[in-house]
Amino acid sequence: MKKRLGKWLKPEFIFLFFILIFSAFLRLYRLDQLLGFWYDQGRDALVIWDLLHRGKFFLIGPVTGIEGIFLGPFFYYFLAPFYLLGKGSPVFVTACLGWLSVGTIFLIYFLTRKIYGPKTALLAAFIYGFSYNFVQFSRWLANPNPLPFFTLLAILCLYKFIESHNSKFIILGSFLIGLCLQLEAAAATFFLPTMVVFLFWQRKKVKSFWVLILSLLAFFLTLLPQIYFNFRHDGILLTAFEKFLVKDKSFGSEPFISGLGWLNMLKLRLLLYYDVFFGRLFPGVRSFGLTALALFSATFFITRKKIFSLGGKFLVLWLVVPLIGYCFYRGNNGYIWDYYFAGIFPAFIILFSASLVFFFEKRLMGRILFGSVLMMFLASNFNYLRGFYKAGIGITLGSELKGIDWIYNDAGSGDFNVDVYVPPQIFYSYTYLFRWYGKEKYKKEPQIKLVKNLYTLSEPDPEHPQFLDAWLKRQDGIGKIVKGYSWGDITIQKRERIKYE
Repeated sequence: MKKRLGKWLKPEFIFLFFILIFSAFLRLYRLDQLLGFWYDQGRDALVIWDLLHRGKFFLIGPVTGIEGIFLGPFFYYFLAPFYLLGKGSPVFVTACLGWLSVGTIFLIYFLTRKIYGPKTALLAAFIYGFSYNFVQFSRWLANPNPLPFFTLLAILCLYKFIESHNSKFIILGSFLIGLCLQLEAAAATFFLPTMVVFLFWQRKKVKSFWVLILSLLAFFLTLLPQIYFNFRHDGILLTAFEKFLVKDKSFGSEPFISGLGWLNMLKLRLLLYYDVFFGRLFPGVRSFGLTALALFSATFFITRKKIFSLGGKFLVLWLVVPLIGYCFYRGNNGYIWDYYFAGIFPAFIILFSASLVFFFEKRLMGRILFGSVLMMFLASNFNYLRGFYKAGIGITLGSELKGIDWIYNDAGSGDFNVDVYVPPQIFYSYTYLFRWYGKEKYKKEPQIKLVKNLYTLSEPDPEHPQFLDAWLKRQDGIGKIVKGYSWGDITIQKRERIKYE
């Protein structure tokens, strides 16, 4: 017993414990007040509400940025138990995803320790755990949120195959890649060519052709709900996918902006990669990111023999293949959002940490540079975290619930209607909040039939203020204002209805 306790009281595991605890704190602190609950979150919550309360099952998940293409339903079914346990609370669900992010940090530590040892493992866990952008990402109630966790599970399976040559890990890894594709298609699509390159690289260790067949079946098993949906709806998904690939020519060597030129397009992609990996790792101060890029390039070259171990080659493969693929991506008007890289960030963090640690071990200058990078990282990220915890980003759940509380308290036991303006004029978030929070706390929802008391709630629309002005003008013709209330950017007006049409 003492030997086991002594093993877990080693400095390595004590450091890991504190990294995980403080990472959890950063992901959960003031979550109930600062959670962003907007269009996507309300839309997803309503679908899951109908599943839990009305038994409405579904075969597809959230819509992607590509017209007519939907993700699979895994994300919704994955969240459903959390919504059930939390009695509909989006805060409880996001907290569960926050703990899943802590699990991601542990997986980064576990994988890195197997490839590069405990020092690099602790540094990689620390960087991922304390980065402002990764903290913010883990507090985002959206389908890309669980992607790093399931990606790391897939990576671990494939790495276990490299170690053991056990074919079951390829089959399980293929299944997990299929689940990743249901969480964020634009990210996980590039896992497919990565898998092809991986299998070609490891072809001598694949013992049977049946392993490939079973791996394909495991992958297509995750697509069955979408395949059935496509069959029931006259090939709607396949038609949209064909349009995306063939008609829109979403992959090709031509620049995504006509007349841009290949070299200029490549330059834009490289600037994007810098911003995504280094600019976001060291937010706010551009010189920090440029310094980190220079150090990473130099240390990676100097310590390349240690970095390019068997596991290191695999991580480089996992990182580089998608980056090459995005250079040929022309779909969605060439837009690439930072969350597209959520599945390859862990590989970058591990390689970045390994280059620093190996250089640190070489010479005194390496230790000085190592300490400088850590100081830059802490200074830039904690400054942003402090600002975030004060105000959050955009209109937060705390503000939304304060507005809803005011409406219910003002209305008392009387019936009332609610009309909401939220850019882009689809108020799924408030529809869900009145359905969940209103029924949970006040035991009623706004009336559907028209009654005397009407509450109009609006959020600012800086891109199209004329739409908000027109909406308010229309409301003036429906009811006269009795009183008003504002909290943050939310404006509520109580009106007495003069028009019942």
